[in-house]
Amino acid sequence: MIIVGFAGKARTGKSHVCQTLYDVAHDSGWDVKIKPFAGPLKRHVEEVLGFTKDENPDEYRKKCQEIGAGERENDPDHWVNLWKKDMDKEFAEEMDKADRPCLYLVDDVRYPNELRMLNKCDAISLFVKHGTRKIEDPTGEWRNHESEEMANAAEKCKSEALYSVGFDYVLRNDGTPKEITRWADLFVSTVMITHKSEACDCEGCNSALENRPANDEKVDKELNDLLDELRGTLEKEEDDDRDDADDSNT
Repeated sequence: MIIVGFAGKARTGKSHVCQTLYDVAHDSGWDVKIKPFAGPLKRHVEEVLGFTKDENPDEYRKKCQEIGAGERENDPDHWVNLWKKDMDKEFAEEMDKADRPCLYLVDDVRYPNELRMLNKCDAISLFVKHGTRKIEDPTGEWRNHESEEMANAAEKCKSEALYSVGFDYVLRNDGTPKEITRWADLFVSTVMITHKSEACDCEGCNSALENRPANDEKVDKELNDLLDELRGTLEKEEDDDRDDADDSNT
């Protein structure tokens, strides 16, 4: 089982990126499910209170906001813990019947404790940046809501800073849909096969996985370091061969 979580400012294309990864992984033989952190809250509003997004959109949204904020005020980890409980149940069921690898996508990582939970679950976390692409209503008052605080701060940070707080990849979503499909193909064939602990960490691979141009200075340095390592290995082998020759002549 692999979990991949997506964070980023609202309307930066997280859902599109998530859906593209869903389609590519499914076509590659994965059993794919979307498990948002908001799932337990939405289920409570629908099943317990009887409001649905389709039939009562305004009341549904209001109840989600009120109840979500109220429970977080009493216990910041209330909804996160319910999500983890759901995941544990899903995992147990998948272990009993799974006949192909399972991928869970979390498309609504908005709070720091949600990112921490992903790291605790050994998930792969991505921050989606809009880059040079214009986003809808960039200065709207709603963007100051607490659910946007982490994304607003992260959008201003360099990739290195985001890695240090728990993100595994920073994906630029300012290209074409075809570029995101290529990214998803690469992600499925590399990161999801090797998992993040074994994925290649060179600048060439990282830039492709983050849908951005490679840093030429980093590439040059990595190539020079590799050449130096190869030279050192060859010199050591030559020294060993000379020592062996001397021993045989003694």
